[in-house]
Amino acid sequence: MYMSEWCLYGDDIREKFERRLEPDSLEGELIRYKEVLGEEFGLKELLTIQDLRVKVLIAQAINNVPEFLLDQIGKARNSYEFPSLVRELERIADVMEEVVEGEGE
Repeated sequence: MYMSEWCLYGDDIREKFERRLEPDSLEGELIRYKEVLGEEFGLKELLTIQDLRVKVLIAQAINNVPEFLLDQIGKARNSYEFPSLVRELERIADVMEEVVEGEGE
């Protein structure tokens, strides 16, 4: 799923991901894995799978940053709230610079 598509769904996708991390959902998932892989599959293995899923989502988000930025620039350009596309590009660049500087600390 591309970042620009997330805008179409609103909070539905975020809520879906959060539900998957609730104890009831994790318990059901653990039971399904045990049925397929056997009783030796435990909570540790389930949490490892969840960890990998989160890392995949992060990698997808990083991969989609350019499209997301273009989507946001398009929204800014079409919005009356933002008087100047150049000003918005400067704000995006400032935020990105802050993020990069924050990671270096």
